[in-house]
Amino acid sequence: MTQIQIFRDSQALANAAAELFIKLAEQSVRDQGRFSVALSGGNTPSTLYQVLANPENQERLNWAGIHLFWGDERHVPPDHKESNYRKIRETLLDRIAIPEENVHRVKAEMEERLAALSYEQVLRDFFVGQWPRFDLILLGLGEDGHTASLFPHSAGLKEEERWFIPNYAPKREKMRLTLTKNAINAAKNIAVLVSGASKAGILAEVLRESDNLVDTPIQLILPRDGEMIWLLDNQSASQLAYQQSS
Repeated sequence: MTQIQIFRDSQALANAAAELFIKLAEQSVRDQGRFSVALSGGNTPSTLYQVLANPENQERLNWAGIHLFWGDERHVPPDHKESNYRKIRETLLDRIAIPEENVHRVKAEMEERLAALSYEQVLRDFFVGQWPRFDLILLGLGEDGHTASLFPHSAGLKEEERWFIPNYAPKREKMRLTLTKNAINAAKNIAVLVSGASKAGILAEVLRESDNLVDTPIQLILPRDGEMIWLLDNQSASQLAYQQSS
């Protein structure tokens, strides 16, 4: 099942995403004793992390039962300015009381193949089953239609067996580390956060039916047995056929 919700601005979007995070965390910790979430890099999720770190929201979250993973990572050390881990540490981790063992970062300082294999083993040790069953995966949308580090025409789009892989971004000439499409699609809940006028064109394109999925990899994302929700602000949704403000 797919939902689309549109909010008046990026702050309202982040607030709604925080409420979704908190609701799912409370439910998962209550029902199964833990909540597993794969985080996303980028500016839009950073606003969400700042909201989650607010004192009033920290009191609503049982961080001892929450396990944080990374949906993708740059192939850089954890203190590098481009590191997703560093950005999330600065906006969220340094401001909350979460056990160190609940933070499962990608060891991206390793050689890329070893880093991917190492992280896949971390995931396989945590999850039981053919695929990782995240309670929530947070995703963004790039202006080229990529999500996580699944880029247009990249080799990783063809991967069918692995959970986590190194993936070369052709136009960026950069190596990334990422969950595969099948690993993402096994999640219970997927939330795609999109904000800003620069995303309006690609957002309108990817929400239309298309058979050319290698051009817009986010169209490969559709949970097999779960929920997918698009959280948009009015600027990013400006080229859609409908709009609303929340």
